[in-house]
Amino acid sequence: MPRSLTWACVLLAALAAAAPAANPESNPVVRIERWIDGGARVDWSRQGEWLAYDKAGEDGRYDVYVTSTDRLAERCLTCDMYALRKDNALNPVWHPSGDRLVVQVQSRPKRLKFVANPLQLLTADRAVHSELYLIDRKGSDFALLTRFGDNGAAALDPQFSYDGARLLWSERTKAREGRYGAWQLRSAELRINRAGIPRLRKIRSYAPPVDALIVPQGYTPDDRGALVAANFEPEQSPDTLDLYRLRFEGGEPERLTHSRGGAEEYARLSPTGRHVAFTSNAEIRGAEPDQTVPPTIRRELWLMDADGSNKRRLTYFNDPTSDHSLGHTYVGDLTWSPRGDQIAVHVLWGGSRNGGRPREAVYRIDLDPSFRR
Repeated sequence: MPRSLTWACVLLAALAAAAPAANPESNPVVRIERWIDGGARVDWSRQGEWLAYDKAGEDGRYDVYVTSTDRLAERCLTCDMYALRKDNALNPVWHPSGDRLVVQVQSRPKRLKFVANPLQLLTADRAVHSELYLIDRKGSDFALLTRFGDNGAAALDPQFSYDGARLLWSERTKAREGRYGAWQLRSAELRINRAGIPRLRKIRSYAPPVDALIVPQGYTPDDRGALVAANFEPEQSPDTLDLYRLRFEGGEPERLTHSRGGAEEYARLSPTGRHVAFTSNAEIRGAEPDQTVPPTIRRELWLMDADGSNKRRLTYFNDPTSDHSLGHTYVGDLTWSPRGDQIAVHVLWGGSRNGGRPREAVYRIDLDPSFRR
């Protein structure tokens, strides 16, 4: 055999050992790598040069960091902001221009006991006492966008429109309705005046058909609708979430998943708009041996076509037979690279509700190059 073919075979064998067998039509994963230790909720700038993520410090509070994708230029945006010194800064999302971000700031996390265990921030409770701030990429300027005060409202998981003109988030309107309260989507124009002060204008609301949880996953490519994770079925458990596509002008939501009592969330459209990456607890059954971590706190990364068809599982962190097994593992927030050939995901593993603090990291999932064509 020619030497070039020999080395090609060795390379292909190495790639196959790095992840489950790659088949662009089923599982396009070719490599799984731990990327940012301690990193949690993450977003990739549209220009492809920067990642923003939140990370817990020694005191358990989360701050927002920005790093170049080569990890050579990393800095904390919120660590030195005196006004945020006692708060959790979470869920950074890039403006399409790449020069600013919106972050969710949760006040009084110690009083709420939201610094002891990151499992507490995997539910809608991460929105409690939260406001939205606009921060420039250098961390030199920040401004408050929302003013809920102490009326029990909360802001959850902001998302920018594709054209950058509008901001989407979910807002709690009833604090004592069910386990997490009742929620509505809000969509508003983001305007910055001549003095450089940002304001949210022309706020529009979308009320779901039932008083329940609705979590924004992002705008549709035409900015006239949104992907959401929601619980629209009154008979379902409060922890049940399915993925829907809805139009702001009205009409019935289009249901993309049927989790049957499970949880499917963190849906992100690929740059081409052809696929949706999301997390799910499908194929994960039973509680952990200590009976403290239910199946909904164990998830994997999945992929489907944009119409909800052709669902397939991409990761096997919860599978003890996998080379990437981490024990009971939660795959959470995720973001696509602008080229569509990589997905960065928040992975949390170890610990328990009654034990030590779980570990967190941002993992990078490399996809077969032919997948994004």
